[in-house]
Amino acid sequence: MNKTIHFEKQSPSFYCGDELHAIKQAKLQQALESSGFDAFLFFKAEAVRYVTDFYVKGFRPFLEPEYVALVVKGKPPIVGYISGSDDLRIRFKSDIEDARRLPHVSKWHETIEKMLSDYGVAAGRVATDVMPHMVFQGLTRALPALQIGDVSPMWLQLTSVKHPLEIELIRNSLRVADLGALAAIEAIRPGVTEHSVSAAAVTAMRRAGSEFEPFIPLIASGPNASMFERIATEKVIGENEMVILDIGSVVKGYTGDLGRTVLSSGEPTQTQRDIYRATYEALQEAKKMIRPGVTGKQVDARAREVIADHGWGDYVYTGNTGHQLGYGLHGEPLVDRRVDFVIEENMVMCLEPRIVLPDQPHVGGAHLEDVVVVTATGSEQLNTTPYDDRLLG
Repeated sequence: MNKTIHFEKQSPSFYCGDELHAIKQAKLQQALESSGFDAFLFFKAEAVRYVTDFYVKGFRPFLEPEYVALVVKGKPPIVGYISGSDDLRIRFKSDIEDARRLPHVSKWHETIEKMLSDYGVAAGRVATDVMPHMVFQGLTRALPALQIGDVSPMWLQLTSVKHPLEIELIRNSLRVADLGALAAIEAIRPGVTEHSVSAAAVTAMRRAGSEFEPFIPLIASGPNASMFERIATEKVIGENEMVILDIGSVVKGYTGDLGRTVLSSGEPTQTQRDIYRATYEALQEAKKMIRPGVTGKQVDARAREVIADHGWGDYVYTGNTGHQLGYGLHGEPLVDRRVDFVIEENMVMCLEPRIVLPDQPHVGGAHLEDVVVVTATGSEQLNTTPYDDRLLG
């Protein structure tokens, strides 16, 4: 029996608006034109959402092959999907013109092969991100003339420098993340669990409009702070413990991310003050360096230099000092001693120096993270959560 569908056409959930949608479509085509490739083939959920603005199946913050988006020169994105509910969601909550149901992932290559053939690029050059190996094997067997390359350089071109409309969306997301951080700080006290503090942050952000958390909120106290535990655990927060929090939000697809360290109660020890002060000054010095023309390596080196000058060089975090922020989390290029890039106006960057003391769990650790947008002459900080004056004293 045929059923009549009574839905009316709607904008995508958490839509960024027609103007920015058109801008991103134009950027995609410009990147494709200059890339030397005939098409882009995206598998990452955030990439599929970026190129279509369709809210892909809850936009789950973990990698599970559920979608593919093909972008061909001069054509709107073509989407493959696995979920039956998307028969309606794509039809009524997107402007996607060509959407195709995907079989089991072991046979995805058959549908993708047909997509490539239908759009005349089956023997062309296609750049992709995280194509599953079984898809790669199937495509290369079926289409021996197809050349498959890496889309990463073009993805950086698309996402690292933000349009002013994107910056406003990130600013809004940081406003929500600040509310989450403030709620977490208010909830921190001896006798409560890290997980309950996390719940306070999440509740505040969801009520303020956050779609979801781009990562599990990090609340790490005492010994957990000394190892930089990556989640909020069932540990009960103790007296006079340093508590690291790292909070994230998502507003209309754009991410907010910030970090703070606070004292759970009482007065800090001198060592706690020392590592907090070193982290704080490293962050301030890193922010002072942000301006067009400076390299990410120079910013990373300056933050590490400040920490070393304070006597904590053996304890500085071994990973990156920062990352781009925008569509998705931990965007590239990273602010890292191993990554070479020049800072440009309208990049949005998280800077997050850190000192952790795994051999001194009774002390804890310090982590501070601020977000800046690069201006013509320097930078502007986007988050507003205060620092802990007790630890700065």
